Amino acid sequence: MEYTQVRSLKDLGYKRRIRDERVAAGFVSPFGLQARQWKLALEDALWTLERQWEAAIAEVRDRLHRNEGLTPKERDYAFWLLDKFGDRPRDWRKIEAVFRDEDLAGKKTELEPAGRKKVRHGLKRLFRRVLGKRPRIKKARSFVVDQQMYRVFMVGNRQYVAVMGLSPGKRIVIPLSGIHKLRGNLRVVLLPDEQAVEIHMSREPKTYPAGEEEAGIDLGVTEVLTDDSGKKYRPEYGQALQEMSDHVLDKGRKRQKLWALYRKNRERDPGKARRIRRHNLGLVKQHKRHRRYRAWCENEINRAFRAFFRERRPRVIACEDLSHLRGKARNKGLSRKVSQWQRQAIRERLEYLCHVYSITDPGPVNAAYTSQTCPCPGCGWVDGKNRNGDSFRCQKCGYEGDADHVAATNVKGRLRDQEITKYTPHKEVKRILLKRYWENHA
Repeated sequence: MEYTQVRSLKDLGYKRRIRDERVAAGFVSPFGLQARQWKLALEDALWTLERQWEAAIAEVRDRLHRNEGLTPKERDYAFWLLDKFGDRPRDWRKIEAVFRDEDLAGKKTELEPAGRKKVRHGLKRLFRRVLGKRPRIKKARSFVVDQQMYRVFMVGNRQYVAVMGLSPGKRIVIPLSGIHKLRGNLRVVLLPDEQAVEIHMSREPKTYPAGEEEAGIDLGVTEVLTDDSGKKYRPEYGQALQEMSDHVLDKGRKRQKLWALYRKNRERDPGKARRIRRHNLGLVKQHKRHRRYRAWCENEINRAFRAFFRERRPRVIACEDLSHLRGKARNKGLSRKVSQWQRQAIRERLEYLCHVYSITDPGPVNAAYTSQTCPCPGCGWVDGKNRNGDSFRCQKCGYEGDADHVAATNVKGRLRDQEITKYTPHKEVKRILLKRYWENHA
């Protein structure tokens, strides 16, 4: 719509005015800005739907890992439909084929049409269980604006950004901490708990050429990771997890006592029960404390991975897949710490630094029995008794070492293993390892 048409609308009685003189000088109407705002909102909604589907695909893959009723060919075909190869965008036609019952097959698919149909029907049932109801966003936490929808200015030594809102002619002025070069699309993130607003800007990071060697890493709870050379990165991470675990345990016990006291006085003394509920069972301080612990853990994760990438500069990294881990362990304290692992932070930091250092990502390898298998080339004995806590001692050849170092070495060896793929069930992995041992010692 041209600027002259806007003036004619004003003459007809619309009490609207151009938001910014710069916009008017560029012959851009406020209706055009609103259209761009609506387009950005639609793109944000589509991005939210894509994230929901990616989370559903990850959950379905996790359930397939635990499903032992599939044959190897059926398992390979199921993961072929769900996998996303490299940095290329996902081929959504494979997911559509699951719901439309279209027969798709790759060049290396060895499964018969009847078997492919069985796998697609099974995946469709799994998706229906995982997706459930349609997602609803109850609170708008962020929105996107392009360069025409905000203005950056200085008042004294303070920088401000004026963002377009829903009211015509009125912009929302946000003071910034520090002085920044803002350009392109911005995301405005609302933080109600902290009573703050964040301005996010996307930009391409500086990249570095890849190295020559291959590396294997083992993620832990006493440190962020141990590499195949035996070096441990950031043991402070274990301290953060321990303090967080102790705090959760102590607070949980105290809150249970307060809840019991609240239920006891709910009928006997309602006033006392209300005071307990209001002043002693709130969640504001608890959430604030948890955010501090999470920030501590994420800082240690970032420092560990940056130190590892700077020192090793690998070409390929082999790591284990922890998406199936749900925090169940023999020891309650360990279970509590495992359940609080920053899995998403680890995954995002690893993906980002792999892009920065131009590393080929082969995806997670099968880590079954990596900490219980002897790494000696002439041995390879696998037994649960080989590992005792953080120490490793082979029951056959007597090799001794650190359990995390052994796991990282074995994870690196799985990169070139043609028999043990990342989808091989753990029982089959143990059978293959024992078979290799007895063949070598026949």
